[in-house]
Amino acid sequence: MEAHFVADRLQGLARDHSVPGAQLTIRRAGKTLSVTAGVTRAGTDRPVTAETAFALGSVTKVFTATVAAQLVAEGDLEWDEPVAEYLAEFDGAVDGRMAAVTLRHLLSHTAGLVADHELDDARESSLARYTANAATTLALHEPGHCFSYSNTGYNVVGRLIEAAGDMKWQAVLENSLLRPLGIDPVFPGGGSAAGLRATADGHAVRPGQERTAHPVGLYLPAGWAPASGLAASADDLAALAALHLGTHPGADTLLPARERAEMAARVPAADAFGMADGWGLGLAHYASPDGTWLGHDGTADGGSAHLRFHPGTGTVVALTTNATTGTLLWADLVDLLREHGVPVGDHRPAAGTGPAVTTGLDRFAGDYRNGDTRFVVRAHPDGTALRLTDATGLTADLTPHADLTFGARRTDTDTAPFTGRFVTEPTAGDIILMQLGGRSARRTTAA
Repeated sequence: MEAHFVADRLQGLARDHSVPGAQLTIRRAGKTLSVTAGVTRAGTDRPVTAETAFALGSVTKVFTATVAAQLVAEGDLEWDEPVAEYLAEFDGAVDGRMAAVTLRHLLSHTAGLVADHELDDARESSLARYTANAATTLALHEPGHCFSYSNTGYNVVGRLIEAAGDMKWQAVLENSLLRPLGIDPVFPGGGSAAGLRATADGHAVRPGQERTAHPVGLYLPAGWAPASGLAASADDLAALAALHLGTHPGADTLLPARERAEMAARVPAADAFGMADGWGLGLAHYASPDGTWLGHDGTADGGSAHLRFHPGTGTVVALTTNATTGTLLWADLVDLLREHGVPVGDHRPAAGTGPAVTTGLDRFAGDYRNGDTRFVVRAHPDGTALRLTDATGLTADLTPHADLTFGARRTDTDTAPFTGRFVTEPTAGDIILMQLGGRSARRTTAA
């Protein structure tokens, strides 16, 4: 594909989805194509360049996991040693099951930690205090039992990195990974390096006939930096992918082949329903016609980031956007690239393989909890579907199907619909669990 063609299509997709600005980098057959579109903030003439930093959201986790793997390679951490061996904060955790949690569990989201633990003071940046507080929570399940996406777990990994590296997470990340890859650090939530790079503002796009992007601020608790506290460009993401592919000039020194393979290997218990086709140690698995691609997706307030790379061909695709509709742009981009011979891996779960359920909806209604997060599921006012809400203002229309999967669409922003499923108790068949966005929430009360 020619650069002008890709640039035109990216600009067209950005217009279609009211995305003010985006970056796209493709590496294929030894060649790199990097294009940009739009502006860093709606209503301005500040153009997005290849150097503009976009909030990466959860793609930050790949960087954090890579640093942890570096420390394993150096002998400072072990994949299967209990975390409590390294962290005094985890020794004597309230829930005895946490004594068995390992780095492998944390990186594969199989540790059983709650998804989104927050401190009372969102400005608290001490990962030691964060980890000590997280150790007072109850586990969702036995470590290694099943997948439940956990920002909490990655913040604990950040604390492990601090303990093993004897420096703050940001400093270890900068010195061990970012600078060697040629990445100028930008930590939107604060940190050791503010960076001199231009950054893109986030935007919300609300549904309606006139789809307008409205600038929004970034809410990021200081203790969540290892899970989602990095900003970078699509070119930066491609550099990280080159490290994992072994094509970066310093790959074997920065991350030996053994640790690269360990991160890429699928963890059997990590059934990442609704998020990916599998999970390794920090890397998600995405199916495609030419086999598994690795990578990660991330959303921040008003933006999204997407990374994919194929171990067999060395192909890399990285996209950053500064709007909530960036996920929709990504889906269309994947289809476009596949049409033009780049079979990008992507996970698109098929909710509703059975008929929609429109009666007996009380079977699903109730309260579902994951730590402090409470989901409320009730019958929709029209009586033919369900309404899902939470304390953050999330409101979504939910349509259950006979196979217990469901599709949900937010009513407040024009974003891609998401999928989930209900899980029953094997003997009685009662609904006991709701899996949503890769997170498991246990049913605590029926409506």
